[in-house]
Amino acid sequence: MVKRRSLIVVLALAAATSAMIPGVEAHGPGHVMSGGKMGDARKVTRVIEVVATDNAFSLKSLTVKDGETVRFVVRNDGLDPHELLIGTKAEHAEHLKMMRAMMEEQKKKGGGHAGHSGPMMQHGSGVMVAPGKTESFVWTFQRTPDLEFACDIPGHYEDGMRGPITFSR
Repeated sequence: MVKRRSLIVVLALAAATSAMIPGVEAHGPGHVMSGGKMGDARKVTRVIEVVATDNAFSLKSLTVKDGETVRFVVRNDGLDPHELLIGTKAEHAEHLKMMRAMMEEQKKKGGGHAGHSGPMMQHGSGVMVAPGKTESFVWTFQRTPDLEFACDIPGHYEDGMRGPITFSR
């Protein structure tokens, strides 16, 4: 229970930080994910609905076109917060290290919080979604090697909460 409370505090702090400082994502300055950019909602060509349960996505893999603009609608049917981020395998590994470090720092401080009281954050490359909630984001893809979608909350990625993104010709 304490681990879950610490995670919720970390996520809430990350959300507050990214909301207060324009242009700074939860990953920290200079840690921008690849694979495209936030897209223009008027240019969406496809809507992809994804259900997150505890340590699984309904989406197992994704094929997109270079330049395609997609709206992701992510519903969290799990008990813990989840995120769906787009980036390379190496970027997810770095983001996961940052998330672990944030959780460890929170543990040292002995922080805890009974629940999440504010909205979850929208990253530059995806969203975090509170349990029982639905969030969406629009993404325009750019051909990038080793691209994947994933939840980088410690334990989730390792349990398989990720999938490859390939580009069609």
